[in-house]
Amino acid sequence: MLDDEYDPQQIANYGARAQPALVARMTPQLRMTQAGLGVAILAVASCVGAIYTFPSFGGGADGSGFAGSTDGSTWAVGALIASVVLLAICSFQHVAWQRAMAEWKGERDSNLDPWRKASWVAHVLSYVVVLFALWTCIAGSLAAGTNATAAAMLAFALLFMVVAQVLAGVQYLRICGPPGTIPAHLRRLNVEIQRRR
Repeated sequence: MLDDEYDPQQIANYGARAQPALVARMTPQLRMTQAGLGVAILAVASCVGAIYTFPSFGGGADGSGFAGSTDGSTWAVGALIASVVLLAICSFQHVAWQRAMAEWKGERDSNLDPWRKASWVAHVLSYVVVLFALWTCIAGSLAAGTNATAAAMLAFALLFMVVAQVLAGVQYLRICGPPGTIPAHLRRLNVEIQRRR
């Protein structure tokens, strides 16, 4: 078949670096990482608020209630550490998606393989961070007392961390398929089991 029989728009731009179809398909993933990054910042702010509103029961070495960690505020500090690590993971995922979008738009020529591998590792690490956050937020809420402002701040922080993980933490760099959430893993496992039967 000769080339003149094709519509000009059917002939691909061979050698073109831009991949507009891929950019269009993956733009929602970039937006999700942006939203997740914003929610991760809210989680950090909630943890900081929990630390400053944590009730002092025993008092620290300097009388401030923080130095000796005898009042249970270390749980809030642990939640803050988890939120900061999750913020770093969400930031990395967002940067990875921005870099991939620049590559797919033809604006930059870079090797995405190391970014894909690191992004996948970061998504697995986000599960560990959220489990640690779950533990520290619940323990911190119990240590503060369920009616304390710090307990409410830790509850919001945990909610924000879970949402940030779903929106950005598990959005590992890929060109197709669902993210690395547990329901997506279970669906893939179910498809594999059904295929083997």
